Amino acid sequence: MLLTQTLCLRADLDVPGDDDLAAKEVIVHVNGARTSVIVVKDGGAIRAYLNSCPHARTPLNWQADKFFDLSRTTLLCATHGAAFDIATGRCVRGPAAGRALTPIAVRQEDDRIVTDISMWPA
Repeated sequence: MLLTQTLCLRADLDVPGDDDLAAKEVIVHVNGARTSVIVVKDGGAIRAYLNSCPHARTPLNWQADKFFDLSRTTLLCATHGAAFDIATGRCVRGPAAGRALTPIAVRQEDDRIVTDISMWPA
């Protein structure tokens, strides 16, 4: 049985002055546990990852919804500086090298970004 959860609205990813790249932290409750998710808009693609560095197991963001490095080309872990490819979640430099963020399958339904929680990795 699929358990569909709305993560955010598509409009939540629209940042004034930058229509191509945005990220938002969303808190979801899964089996009673509070889980932080990064929802990323990269051009026309919407992706999501668990907001947990595979090296430090800490959230990536250094402030609310602040995930990108200064050049806005990677997602950056604020704890140890690991940099992750936006499209794949793979670590491209730093202490998490060889690892990747945990992807969450998402899709757009009308104006909502949704996921099927029952399909999440254990």
